Amino acid sequence: MRNLLFAFLLVASLAQAKTYIIPIEGTIDGPLATFIEQSLEQAERDGASGVVFRVNTPGGRVDAAIRITDRILASTVPTLAVIENAFSAGALISLAAQQIMMLPGSNIGAALPITVTPVVGNATAADRKVISALKGKFRAVAEARNRPANIAEAMVDPEVEVRGITTKGEPLTLSARKAVELKVADAEVASLRAALEKAGFNTDTQEVQPGPQVRVARFLTDPTIAAILLAVGVLGLVLEFFTPGTFIPAIVGLTALGLFFLGGYLAGLSSALTIILLFGGLLLVVFELFVTPGFGIPGLVGLGLIGASIYFTFGDEALQVGSFAIIGLAVGLFLIFRYLPRGRVARPFVLSSAVEEVAPPKNELESLLGAVGSALTDLRPAGTAQFGDRRVDVVTLGEFIDRGQTIRVIQVEGPRVVVRKVDS
Repeated sequence: MRNLLFAFLLVASLAQAKTYIIPIEGTIDGPLATFIEQSLEQAERDGASGVVFRVNTPGGRVDAAIRITDRILASTVPTLAVIENAFSAGALISLAAQQIMMLPGSNIGAALPITVTPVVGNATAADRKVISALKGKFRAVAEARNRPANIAEAMVDPEVEVRGITTKGEPLTLSARKAVELKVADAEVASLRAALEKAGFNTDTQEVQPGPQVRVARFLTDPTIAAILLAVGVLGLVLEFFTPGTFIPAIVGLTALGLFFLGGYLAGLSSALTIILLFGGLLLVVFELFVTPGFGIPGLVGLGLIGASIYFTFGDEALQVGSFAIIGLAVGLFLIFRYLPRGRVARPFVLSSAVEEVAPPKNELESLLGAVGSALTDLRPAGTAQFGDRRVDVVTLGEFIDRGQTIRVIQVEGPRVVVRKVDS
């Protein structure tokens, strides 16, 4: 009697358990992988009767797709992929589900990995090593779910030819009907509800939607947004160095860098190591530029650390993020040093009134040739110097001279006074 009661309660609890719907939409990225992992954990913890992945994606990052795929394969609840479109990384994720249902007009395949040239945007097929690795993953997943491995491989490698199905030189893409015919999918259905009924899933569903954390992470880790944040962050710190004491550029720069790492942290991509690498690299580059001018070991190591930080955070998209950030930084520096001193925005940073007060008449500057004085400000390479009781705007020939150093006037050209450091 006790066993019968237990069986009745078990059946009743299963009947009440809902089917969880997890959308896989848009580009496959790190935040989406984190969302799916967390959603699967929730479904397993809540005792869901099954999990349905509603797939509509053009593809995305391979590493994120592999994370999602491995988690689906390890799931303890029945899984079903209902496909509207599952291209590239989406095809791999769909193959990991225990059952696949195709909606009308849906497609699956076209999983050839590509490399996008930064800035130009040209897309080319990845090298053979990458194709081979991804082809092996497609085969392993297909075999784990008893689906035709050669068809899965043909989705990745255009060199794989399946007689009567594929054309050599093009990765395989299957329509809904063809996918069912080749046993890649289990059935073609008219709707999500029909898919649930066909697969034997409870039609009482609960949809899990990405929360604010996931949406913010997906926005901040978009390669273009991340590159802008990185460029603005570095730009703000550079501007603060040239205008010490204002704090506004530093606040803007640190805020941008904070958002840059916040996106990676929320997406599960950034760690303390990546933050240490970036700031360590920035310190070394600043040291190279402003303490020991040139291009030596500190600068090279600093750039290497910055590159490593970006790579550990963005993986395959690191080159794109880094390239856009460099271009943004270069444009920003040009605009700042070309136009900022002339605009109203720069007035808090430019001591124009002070300069006008201390600048002597042009015809008196020639008498300064050969004069010895001291730098009142850091000369990088321009600044202010003191010669006797006169304060004069001066410039070096590219040399950086610290405040308080002894200098000599070596050239006077109209209003331009050129100095160099006097060796003690």
